[in-house]
Amino acid sequence: MKKEIPILLGIITGILWYGEFFIAGMFQENQKLFFANGLKIAGVVGVAVGVYSVARQNYYKIKYNNERYYAILRVAMIFLMIFLGVISGTSSGTPFSSMFMNVYVPFQATVFSLLAFYIASAAYRSFKAKSVESGVLLVASIIVMLSKIPLGGEIWSQIPVIGEWIMDSPSSAGRRAIIFGGYLGSITMMIRIFFGLERSHLSE
Repeated sequence: MKKEIPILLGIITGILWYGEFFIAGMFQENQKLFFANGLKIAGVVGVAVGVYSVARQNYYKIKYNNERYYAILRVAMIFLMIFLGVISGTSSGTPFSSMFMNVYVPFQATVFSLLAFYIASAAYRSFKAKSVESGVLLVASIIVMLSKIPLGGEIWSQIPVIGEWIMDSPSSAGRRAIIFGGYLGSITMMIRIFFGLERSHLSE
């Protein structure tokens, strides 16, 4: 029964979820809110699981001297932000907001700026005209990058126009195809879970 009950709950939930969209008048407004509130509750549970996971990982790092000082600093900052949020709130001008804007945001910008070096390294290795396709990719990438800076317009006035066309037509079509494939994959997974064919969430 440990596996049959979750499968049955998935089937019932799937029928109710999709019935709301395909069968008019199947639910009242207050019943429709059940799923919306359920998602919020699941989000809160997810936050609780995340907090437990962070506490557990840092506890073992402190206990077994595995990056102990970094773990202590991490836990101390977490408790400091929670304390400031509870005492003074999170609105603009509070100590919590000041810590967030003046400490966390610059740290976040620093981490993301490091990604530029990894992107440049990957681009250098990828943008090599080893075939016709890679040559087309290289030329298109150069045109798009030049179209985003004033130098491109100075070289040739049509480079910004061509760059916008590449982003709006071929690139947009490829992005839609990738998103469409992702949607098909998610729908397929939902159907498999609905009929009990997919049981990875049951540790199988």
